[in-house]
Amino acid sequence: MTNATEWSGPAPGPRTDRIRWRPSMDAVRLRPILVACGAALAGLAIEFGIPGMPPATRHALEILLLAMIGWTLTPLDDAFVAVAAVAAAVAMTVFVTGRPEALFATLGNELIWLLLASFLLAAALKASGVADRLVALASGRARSVRGLAWALTGMILATAFIIPSTSGRAAMMVPAYAAIASHCGSRRQRTAFALLFPTAILLSAFASPLGAGAHLLAAGMVERLSGQEVGYLEWVSFGLPFAVVSAFLSTEVILRLFLAPEERRARLVPPAIAAGRAPLHRQPVLWIAGAVILGWLAAPVHRIDPTILAMLGALAACCPGVSPVSFRDAIRDADLALLLFLAATICLADGLMASGLHEWLVAVVFPPVQQGHPSPAAILALVATIGLLSHLVIHSRTARVSILLPPVLILAQSAGISPIMAMLATVSATGFCQTLMISAKPVALFGRLAEEAFGARDLARLSAVLMPLHFALIMLFAAIAWPAIGSLLATP
Repeated sequence: MTNATEWSGPAPGPRTDRIRWRPSMDAVRLRPILVACGAALAGLAIEFGIPGMPPATRHALEILLLAMIGWTLTPLDDAFVAVAAVAAAVAMTVFVTGRPEALFATLGNELIWLLLASFLLAAALKASGVADRLVALASGRARSVRGLAWALTGMILATAFIIPSTSGRAAMMVPAYAAIASHCGSRRQRTAFALLFPTAILLSAFASPLGAGAHLLAAGMVERLSGQEVGYLEWVSFGLPFAVVSAFLSTEVILRLFLAPEERRARLVPPAIAAGRAPLHRQPVLWIAGAVILGWLAAPVHRIDPTILAMLGALAACCPGVSPVSFRDAIRDADLALLLFLAATICLADGLMASGLHEWLVAVVFPPVQQGHPSPAAILALVATIGLLSHLVIHSRTARVSILLPPVLILAQSAGISPIMAMLATVSATGFCQTLMISAKPVALFGRLAEEAFGARDLARLSAVLMPLHFALIMLFAAIAWPAIGSLLATP
């Protein structure tokens, strides 16, 4: 076995690519004023500068603008901004739908309870130490750094079927990264693994409808706007192949960009397994999680609602003697901010659709595109490009989907494109968010774990390769793989 001290590469040293500039106090005090003035001017432009727009649509556009400003230009929490926007949207929908209770009704949405149940399962898995044992098992059997990186990617991909939050999956993987980084012999190896974890977490989420809250929101939008339902098995059939290719291809890109050939061939010393932990086959939480996943996959046979299966599994996992975590502690670990944010964005999306804003946007913005009679491939290329770049200005996966997907679906229907195909292209593109430290919470988390993790220059270097690569991957799947899968699913 190659000792970690024999690895080649530059010795660890101070980072030189981190930006040390700090804004002055005057700039800090001035920024909220500039943002408020910009929002006021934009609101006035919408109110008085767009003739012929219905009042409800005008108000909806103003609300959407304020929400986007809050999501992108202010340090306010996403859930706070969403709730504030929905409060205005509910007031507006009183005159459109007559349903002022819409915000409170969304808290009882089955998607919210499905996410809550998955959070409880994730807390039980984390407390039982299953993740730590899987990392030790993977690193112990890997014959090289490349083999370990691929094994970690596969393990992270599996967590997308259990944990409904990329932030939660990132938090669960922090101990795994710490164990691996302590055995790395150079900064380049630590940088490669620090980039691998958030990249695999973000890109593998597309494999499952529970991989991110945005996926459940997207499936609901498709059903409401087109009447086509995307079930658990259908999403996995479309998303898993793309997620596998995307995640493993990105892992190989990271290894080649940041490691020399001899570093990729070297072998890591496996991290020690914590004493007192039961082996994996004797972990009831793992069996419970597996049973829940099998139940979701077999939903077309037994017809039991996925939310009911998830709740039963969560209650079983939190029973005394099954896992070290109690039900009360598991509830405390749940990302309630994400649940509230999803409920708020569902209500906001419903209010925007009821106002007719999306139809107006399609009628005003897309005619120049439609007048050129673009092919479906050109429209999907435009959708993929906008989706891939959207993370630069909208730093929330759910927000990107809630803003972009409704007009994309309407445009797709007018162009003869399958709504499911348009949704897959949009969601897969908006899931890419590795360019900036603030574009995704997993990126920020792993970037701040240590001084020698990675910096802005490393992210820019990685994104310059991954972004065009994922554009080509989306177009390839949209042209060949997804239509073929859809035909197989449609075959009785």
